[in-house]
Amino acid sequence: MELSVFDLSKQLGVAQDTIERWVRQGKLPVIKKGRNYRFDAKELKKWASNHNIKLNFYDKKNMPQKERLSVIPLSVAVQNGGVYFDIQGHDVNSALQSSIEKISMIPDDFKSDLLDRLIEREKALSTGIGNGIAIPHPREQLNYLKNPLVSVCFLDNPVDYKALDNKSVSVLFFILCPDLKMHLHLLSALSFCLRDHKFIEFLKSGPDYAGLIEKIEIIQKTNPI
Repeated sequence: MELSVFDLSKQLGVAQDTIERWVRQGKLPVIKKGRNYRFDAKELKKWASNHNIKLNFYDKKNMPQKERLSVIPLSVAVQNGGVYFDIQGHDVNSALQSSIEKISMIPDDFKSDLLDRLIEREKALSTGIGNGIAIPHPREQLNYLKNPLVSVCFLDNPVDYKALDNKSVSVLFFILCPDLKMHLHLLSALSFCLRDHKFIEFLKSGPDYAGLIEKIEIIQKTNPI
């Protein structure tokens, strides 16, 4: 089975330009046919395994039920994504870049593509929701991820994020998922937490990793989300 650049970009959830750049850099196993690039499925599976990313060739509509990814609690997604402090940045783009560099579950080769997608999303419409918080996320899901991530990043200095209330943003909740269903679930769960004024005040205190997870779990027990 062979895939085109377009096929592989859809499988991974990255831009076609990214695939072509990786080919030029020698990072992908490729078969060149004239002016076109083709990719062998078996070689791609080896490449994916070596890079600890998800890659399959199922049509999601026909994917066996046992292989469908179910939704997970917000607290688990935060544990997957991690909590990061002292993020540097003087504007939206630099804050996003500094955050992505620290998110360990995003493979290094994919970080540049993710940054481009997040910046594109912010240009279309700011994800700053008010109260000093933004929820960055790409328009398309990241199919290469094995698990959904919610990475929480505390900025060293607040930045102008063009938020709805015009307040500078100091906390970023990155929602990064391989599946739209999971994205919508986690966005709903996070939105529920962020409607709680006590939770907002808790975030302003700069809680540690364990404290943040515990707070989210308490909200989940009281109001299953």
